Amino acid sequence: MTTQGGPRIDPALADRVTEAVLLAGLPVGYGGYGAGVQLRPARPYDDSDDCAGLIALHWEPGPRLAAAAAMEQSQQPASAARRVVSSSMQNALAEFLPAFGIEVSAGRPDGETRVRPTGGPAPAPITVAGRDASAPVGSRPQDLGIRADVVGAVRRTAALAGLPVADHQHAPGITLAPCQAVEDGDDSTGVADLRWNPSRRLSAADDERAVRARTAVQDAMRHAFGAVLGACGLDLQWRRPATLPYQLRAYGLAEHPPVRP
Repeated sequence: MTTQGGPRIDPALADRVTEAVLLAGLPVGYGGYGAGVQLRPARPYDDSDDCAGLIALHWEPGPRLAAAAAMEQSQQPASAARRVVSSSMQNALAEFLPAFGIEVSAGRPDGETRVRPTGGPAPAPITVAGRDASAPVGSRPQDLGIRADVVGAVRRTAALAGLPVADHQHAPGITLAPCQAVEDGDDSTGVADLRWNPSRRLSAADDERAVRARTAVQDAMRHAFGAVLGACGLDLQWRRPATLPYQLRAYGLAEHPPVRP
């Protein structure tokens, strides 16, 4: 595989990385275009950096944020938000790709995320079941009592970041669930707890490796949400009650989003 006559990358490794990213439920920007994960040849950052054959992973945000950032100076809101989104999503990739048997290596000082071929034969692919047609349809956010402005704010900021939002509780993407009160006087009415569903194929898989990969994806994505969606203008707050699971609460659009509606 080449990029306009540039260095080659291992096509078998590129296929494995692409499959893992799609199983995670993330978009892939093919040919260097479009929001999502983009695969490029790694570039040396000095004469001693032997990166031949390594793949550099980049995250391209949604077109509105990319266009707004391109028109700004580096410290202005949209440009700063783009950097946060890209670096946070690359960190998420570095967190979950090892669960798919893909080795992530340290890259350039500016945060380039690289993958390299593993020594010996590639690990056997994770066994997944294609159950898309019979996948259940869960409740939609509005049916769960989540406020319309919260749903709209999540969708808008996710689109800026280049992330999908699930239409219902069993669909891939960012899911919105009601929040449980964590203490007396905690009014969580209409507020959303944000989580992540991977692809339906990975959600339906039940072998041990697939379960580990699914957990790694969900944890990495939820860790990334606070920085990614917050940078795109979502009003978020972590709540860590003693006896309930952690909640990442979305309250609506922040007062000063980086890209105006």
